[in-house]
Amino acid sequence: MRHGETEFNRADVFRGRVDLPLNRRGRRQARAAAAYLSDLSFQAFYSSPLRRSMETASAVAEPHRGRVEALEDFIDVDYGAWSGKSVEEVREGWPEIFELWVNDPDKVTFPGGESLREVRRRLRVGLNHLARNHSGRVLLVGHKLINRLIICIVLGIPTSGIWRVDQSNGALNVISHDQRGWMLRRMNDTAHLKGLESADQRT
Repeated sequence: MRHGETEFNRADVFRGRVDLPLNRRGRRQARAAAAYLSDLSFQAFYSSPLRRSMETASAVAEPHRGRVEALEDFIDVDYGAWSGKSVEEVREGWPEIFELWVNDPDKVTFPGGESLREVRRRLRVGLNHLARNHSGRVLLVGHKLINRLIICIVLGIPTSGIWRVDQSNGALNVISHDQRGWMLRRMNDTAHLKGLESADQRT
């Protein structure tokens, strides 16, 4: 699942490791997801350690009296100097890297931050950990780019595929794992968010 909305989402700012809380709409999105998933059973609840994801995961875990465990492998991307800056600021300040980000993201290392190759490697480690330790349903709350990369890993497509994967605030994805490997069963499900969609979802 992607976390609910924050004020930086509304402003189209690079968020990364900036530790933001959910805004009012984000908290309502989290509660809507909790209600939608309340009849299911879960073995465990996991989240990126950042506040916006932990708040979302905690809302979903509450009806199940579950405890959310933070997993460092799924923390948002370290955007380095881009963190907290708008898309326009980044485009103007780092035009060559921004062009690479748009056209060939696998080659990007964010100034003072991490590369997408490093991110993809740590996500593989995290996914393998979950597959080894659970045979039933688990919840994992992550971030827009993190979830996009997870789906690229599951589908076996290159990192450039992130631009073909949508991840709305509060959206659900269903991924399974068996002896054949990973399978994507549902992506970017927002059926539970009627009337609560973030601005970029209302198109």
